[in-house]
Amino acid sequence: MAIVFTLCAAYVAYCLGTNPAGPYTTPDSVHYLNTSPIVPLGYPFFLSIFGARGAIVAQPVLFGAALAYLGREIVKLTASTWLAVAVVAGSMALPQIREFHASILSESLFLSLLVVFLGFCVRFAYHPTWHLMVLIATAAGLDATVRRTAFALLPVMVLMVLFQRHKLRGSQPPLFFVAALAPFLVIIGTEQAAAPLVHGGKSSSLMGRHLFAKAALIDAPAAPASPDRVRAALDEHLQNDYAPIRAFLASAPPEVRAVLAMYYETCLQGGCVDRSRALMPRLDESQQTATLGAAALARIRRAPIAFAMLTAMNYQSLWTIDRLRHPARAAALNAFVSSHRPMPFEELAFSLEPGEPFVFSGSERVRYVQWMMSIVAIWTLAIAFVGIYAALTMRQLPPIFAIAAVSALTAHSCLLLTALLASGFSRFTIGVWPAIVMAAIFGAYYCAVIFARPLRSTNF
Repeated sequence: MAIVFTLCAAYVAYCLGTNPAGPYTTPDSVHYLNTSPIVPLGYPFFLSIFGARGAIVAQPVLFGAALAYLGREIVKLTASTWLAVAVVAGSMALPQIREFHASILSESLFLSLLVVFLGFCVRFAYHPTWHLMVLIATAAGLDATVRRTAFALLPVMVLMVLFQRHKLRGSQPPLFFVAALAPFLVIIGTEQAAAPLVHGGKSSSLMGRHLFAKAALIDAPAAPASPDRVRAALDEHLQNDYAPIRAFLASAPPEVRAVLAMYYETCLQGGCVDRSRALMPRLDESQQTATLGAAALARIRRAPIAFAMLTAMNYQSLWTIDRLRHPARAAALNAFVSSHRPMPFEELAFSLEPGEPFVFSGSERVRYVQWMMSIVAIWTLAIAFVGIYAALTMRQLPPIFAIAAVSALTAHSCLLLTALLASGFSRFTIGVWPAIVMAAIFGAYYCAVIFARPLRSTNF
């Protein structure tokens, strides 16, 4: 256990020692610093306590403490120090995570709470109690106030109870389900009740923006005539004004289409939609976003298959590493873009001026890293499906594999929700990286133990 604590302390010291003079910021940082109505309250509340400079000190400390707790639980319950070291080291290995700790972005705090959630899950696999489930649901609820991705943990907690029903007495499962849902809903309900007070009655969300972007990217039948002038104009924009984007993407090869779609989906949440927001000059941001979301949802309902295909493309994109530097993709992207300029909404979506080059260079290293990532994706998805099958057929899972299944379900459910409601940026995959690491390592460890048993019995 001392090795785990030393590793976590060394990581925190490294982060603090290499901190920049000031925090890294992105356009999203402004929303958190100003407590914008479109973001959840959790991270802005965190910033109000620590401040921007204090956050880049607190964030690596919290992440290191969370990893130390996770490592302690693994050592205590599995009696394997090296299993804990592998999980902890793997969880902190990505350099992008270190950048999150030095940034004004919600990813670092989300990661820390997710690691705490996983630590509770490890204990629950060995000693399931409803009191512990309350703590698990509380960690998930707090995480959902930081990033809405944590809503995907609700079905995971339900499956966790199903995994353990063989250890529960006849009257206990309903209590466990209540313990899994009630704390989460109370925390989210409290945040939602506080939001109008914090924002002066003008609370909003990113949902309308995301839905409008997705609706603009899918082909759908034309909307029926609407008596509302604004709604009719929005339907016209979705059907015709953004049609050049859809046609352009449809003409692109699949590996190129996913990259270009991310640029356009991002722009369709912001600058590309200014013409649509201009239809509602007298409405505030939250009312505009709600109106955009209503029109988008109606369009998505008219084309569910197209929406499912867009979700599948985004889900696959979430498992794509350094997409702009893959040798084959970079070459195909350069060739396609150069032969199709000017692109629709080129200046807004790609920040390009006429004649400005749009060129990417590939790296062979990315090719091999992508192979490994694809293997991890397939491996953890298989573990998740085995877990779902066990839950539905009332099969009992050994604790080690139950931990692997819960971790895999955590990772894939979060990424599926992301693909449904957001773009396929690898940044979102990094946000659940500890769950991916735990699923892959615990699954491999379980298989190694099972494989070693007959070898030990034959004295090999």
